[in-house]
Amino acid sequence: MKGVKFLSLFLPLMLAYFLEGNPIASYMTAWIGSFLLFYLSLTGFIAPLPNDLPFAQQMMRPIIIIQLIFCGFNFCSSIFHFLNALGMEDFKWRPNYYVDMIRIDKIAGAQRYYLLGHISLLLGMYSRSLDKVKLKYKIREDINLNNFLVGLTFCAFVGSIVMRFVPGLSQVGEQCSNLSFLSGTYAICYSIIRKDRNLILLSGLFYVYNFIALMSSGFKEPIIVSFILVMVFMYPYYKKIVIISALPILYICFFIVPTYVSIFRGLAQEGGTIEEIRDKALTAALDSKESNWDFLVGRLSEIGMFTKYIETTPSIIPYYDTKIVQQALIVLVPRIAWPDKPITEELVMKRVYDAGVVNNMERVSAKPMYIVDSYLSAGPFGIMLSLFLYGFALQSIAGIAESWFGGYFLGTAIIFNGLFPIFWRGLSFEFILNVVAYSFLTMYVIRWLLHTYNFLDKIYDDSPDSAIL
Repeated sequence: MKGVKFLSLFLPLMLAYFLEGNPIASYMTAWIGSFLLFYLSLTGFIAPLPNDLPFAQQMMRPIIIIQLIFCGFNFCSSIFHFLNALGMEDFKWRPNYYVDMIRIDKIAGAQRYYLLGHISLLLGMYSRSLDKVKLKYKIREDINLNNFLVGLTFCAFVGSIVMRFVPGLSQVGEQCSNLSFLSGTYAICYSIIRKDRNLILLSGLFYVYNFIALMSSGFKEPIIVSFILVMVFMYPYYKKIVIISALPILYICFFIVPTYVSIFRGLAQEGGTIEEIRDKALTAALDSKESNWDFLVGRLSEIGMFTKYIETTPSIIPYYDTKIVQQALIVLVPRIAWPDKPITEELVMKRVYDAGVVNNMERVSAKPMYIVDSYLSAGPFGIMLSLFLYGFALQSIAGIAESWFGGYFLGTAIIFNGLFPIFWRGLSFEFILNVVAYSFLTMYVIRWLLHTYNFLDKIYDDSPDSAIL
């Protein structure tokens, strides 16, 4: 019976390939297939979800939050690009539009690969237990969680500053910054839920400071995540307010924020103080008349670039085999130990230029996503293997985080998602492996510190029978 349930994950993919001769039907089948996978996984049909908390209070677990964001962004956002290729513009059909069926066929092929990746990701996650995690540590019962969250936020914030001045540890500083922001977001939400006015003010100051810093980073993903986190944390307790505010917040996330970031980057190249650039970019974004459709078609989804990689590999450029993985291992070596280590950005962008995705004279960064590197390495087999390992790794690390930090609240919601936000979207192999490796080391150090200073109590002895991996 269990095997039949896992087999059901492949049914939409099998149907999409059966309809390969009709690219439009094949694409729609593959695209809808991802939503079917959401349903099968999030309802517990394939495997039961953890039952220690209500569904709404465990949304930060990988099977929910990472699957929705990672798969939603990578695999489901292509619909507007597809509709544009069929002749739609600004949600209206263009009259007498010639539909290039060769282009539609390429888009459908890429979407089938997306569905294959989604299936493989779920299989990787299901290869690890979703709910059987033995806790090795627990938060001391006499600790005030509100104060603990604010203290963790402050310590991570200080750590992010200190690490920037320590040679070779700037990566750790970035992880501390991410952890500070996530724990600070949780702190203000938790303070509001508990109606603790003093901590609302204190945690609110941290949140505002971190949000302003994100506005000055030149990246849209952290800003969007900040809004999503508040909605996720507050939803179980203020469902009506969150639901009512969802549409305007999503509009800000997917229309205002990308426009702001684009303008911010352009102004940054012209020079000026960060404050001036930030204010000008925000004003321009709010007044912008840029077509929302252009963003949905060209910037929300990366399927257009994926089809270009498929066109050139392996017909012109052979599969990379293990070359990209080898480069990812090289990146792991600290620059302080290897001053002449190749620059990661250059390693990644070389395959972008080789495939003709962007011109090497353009000042843009168009790094391939994780599934693209998977395809470039070994085609469909590379997608299956790499996405399986992706799901296996994130579920395994989330289980270790719960075991080390006393369960879902501190382990998954804060530590795991605070140190491993790269799992939410995914990037090139070189960036993924480097960030995950150093984040795991940082997680170990944090566990050691919290246990050493009596914030965590060990609840059973280490033994072969108690290992969760």
